[in-house]
Amino acid sequence: MSRNPEVRIESLSALRPVEGGTQAILLRNQKFSVEVSVLAEDLFRLRIVRDATFSDKPSWAVVNQEWPETPVAREFSRSSVTLSTQLASFQWGLKDASWQLVDAHGLTVFSSAKATTGYLDHQPRLALDLIEDESLHGLGETVGPFNRRGSVRDFWNIDVLGHAPAIHPGLRSLYVSIPFGISLRHGRAAAVFWDNPARQIWDLGQSRQDRWQLSAASGEIDVYLFVGPLVSSIVSRYTQLTGRMPLPPVWGLGYHQCRYSYESAQEVLEIARQLRRRKLPCDAIYLDIHHLDGHRVFTFGKNFPEPGAMIRRLKKQGFQVVAIVDPGVKDDPKFGVLKRGLAGDVFVKDAGGVSDYIGEVWPGPSRFPDFLNVSVRDWWGAEQSVLTKLGIQGIWNDMNEPANFGRPDKTLPPDAIHRTDAGSVSHEHVHNVYGMEMARASREGMLRNGNGRPFVITRAGYAGIQRYALVWTGDNSSSWEHLNDSVQMLLNLSLSGVAYCGADVGGFLDNCTPELFVRWLQLGVFTPFFRNHSNTGTNRQEPWALGERVEAISQTFLNLRYQLMPYLYSLMAEAHRSGTPVMRSMLWHYQNDPVAAALGDQFLIGPDLLVAPMLQPGCVARVVYLPNDVWYDFWTGERLIGGRHVVAEAPLDVIPLYVRAGALLPFDVPRQSTRQRAGDTVVLNYWPGVSGHLDWYEDDGETNYYAAGVFCRRRITSRVRGRTLRLHFAPTEGSYTSRVKTWRIIIWHAGRPAKLKIDGRPASGTHDVDQKVFLAEIANSPQEISIEFSGV
Repeated sequence: MSRNPEVRIESLSALRPVEGGTQAILLRNQKFSVEVSVLAEDLFRLRIVRDATFSDKPSWAVVNQEWPETPVAREFSRSSVTLSTQLASFQWGLKDASWQLVDAHGLTVFSSAKATTGYLDHQPRLALDLIEDESLHGLGETVGPFNRRGSVRDFWNIDVLGHAPAIHPGLRSLYVSIPFGISLRHGRAAAVFWDNPARQIWDLGQSRQDRWQLSAASGEIDVYLFVGPLVSSIVSRYTQLTGRMPLPPVWGLGYHQCRYSYESAQEVLEIARQLRRRKLPCDAIYLDIHHLDGHRVFTFGKNFPEPGAMIRRLKKQGFQVVAIVDPGVKDDPKFGVLKRGLAGDVFVKDAGGVSDYIGEVWPGPSRFPDFLNVSVRDWWGAEQSVLTKLGIQGIWNDMNEPANFGRPDKTLPPDAIHRTDAGSVSHEHVHNVYGMEMARASREGMLRNGNGRPFVITRAGYAGIQRYALVWTGDNSSSWEHLNDSVQMLLNLSLSGVAYCGADVGGFLDNCTPELFVRWLQLGVFTPFFRNHSNTGTNRQEPWALGERVEAISQTFLNLRYQLMPYLYSLMAEAHRSGTPVMRSMLWHYQNDPVAAALGDQFLIGPDLLVAPMLQPGCVARVVYLPNDVWYDFWTGERLIGGRHVVAEAPLDVIPLYVRAGALLPFDVPRQSTRQRAGDTVVLNYWPGVSGHLDWYEDDGETNYYAAGVFCRRRITSRVRGRTLRLHFAPTEGSYTSRVKTWRIIIWHAGRPAKLKIDGRPASGTHDVDQKVFLAEIANSPQEISIEFSGV
């Protein structure tokens, strides 16, 4: 990043308008072309190239290329050109190459001073003005505070472990690069996405407090500008642009047990036996690299002599198996995967473009499949079928930054050659998409092999990674600092389109203390992906390994996770439909509240559950900010007025948890895994408030039929007038027959019995004076259901 952002880019000041179509303005001179276009009323695109024409190569990130025509006004003067929609106007200064985006009220969304947008030394760059108190969020996988202003983010996927003991706040690069940032000014949000998979460096007001400076090592300026003003509308539009996550199998939301490594089939089966014997709910067990034959991909070593039999035994007990798959293919001339790969010419080439590049990873000398090519992805999926035919239901892509032990920078050489779907290109220009395209190959291979709904987890990715895989945050440490860091990381990932994400519970590196494990597991219950993972050579981290008290607390919270399963699954369906994250920063619902919007140490699950994890050792209480709503303490039922801070008591067996008044939360009975039948009764918990809603969703949880409408969805709303509560069940949508036969409705904080009517007809319920709850059981129906409780 230049330390002198005022260097004048003279050539951009002599641009002249040429015909650009009704939705765009095109500017040119002898060296540069600039195009400003409208994709939607709230979405503008700015492209600048050092040429007369723009690249026609497809984006790795953007999937929505066709946008309906939007009414656009174009204005031309001697000093500027302007492109306007009903919501915003973009103006380009012809004399000095300054530009600004303002909304319909005349408020500045973004502005760029003269001569700060263009190219210096063939490197594209731009700078955005920052105002006082403006905060910056998103940016994919980040470390440190939730507000990224004042930091520098280097978008270059790396294998972090070799660079530092673990992820730490000073680290600028991580495994995932998503150059998408959200600005919040006085409660008004806007966003920038620079679609360029080459290395980017974003100086977020560090070298100059009033400038957000963005540069790339190569490529075009291809920037999407999101007007907002709501964070929710921005993320919805961003995921409309880059794609939304597919629904995972329902077992993917369960608790997962992992270690580097369970080194034999006997050990894996013993872990499964202990989980079931101790009644610790769990859905998946992972095989790390010790299951491989000499680290050869898609193989099993001598300690796993009959993997198919092991997998079948585990499935009978309700466990799915997830196997690690690294990209490096061992350079062993006798290895079948290598021989078939050589025959198909599937590997990344060295700088000459003829010979395969050979690096070094876990197998030793290795070649790297060129996942940026469709034929290579198809080949990889075919090789992967060895695993899926054995019954493995999940693929874990690791080391796919790509990691390479053979170079100081720990990745492929910048001049290595990829023969992509759109032609040959050097690695430095596409580095950040390698991991995403490996995840794509894994997912597409699972779809072709007919194993139901794919489950793919990845360490590396780029913008749009949510289309192919969930993201876990890599090799963290068993430290309180990293427990705290994981909250901010997951919140910013969630704001960057990656709704399905999680961190290694307990920490991967070092030894976890009992207290730290409990606090991390309590947090993990409320993260979309929930996996316990620890490193070789560390103390064991299964819940029973840390003592009887830890095991008992773990059992309680694992049961809570499975009780919450219908709520979590419904939220995942919402993420699939709209891009709305499951794990939401406070600013998602309260962006006009500056206290709430600034918080990165508490969050919401959906609109109604407020989670305040314990992030410091030895603490049995913490301060929690309750936004301006009415809230109920989940554990005690205490009614609290929001808009203030409260002190939450939190002994080791409690995580501060609050429910918004009006909330409708569905609970299942606890199960040992999602493969156990959930039952036909769902408990619908209601906490009194003015209004609320639940978007109920269910399907078979396994197949892809949901994409063809085989699901059951309905909105359930609550409304209170005086002392009368009305619950309304809208008619169901979709062709899936609900498994729910009975809704067991529990009204909390009910001080007196209620008169009950169902569809206008009197019915009966039960009032518990001591618990202050009113309970009624309602037969389910796909038709509209109206329920009235009078006198509550």
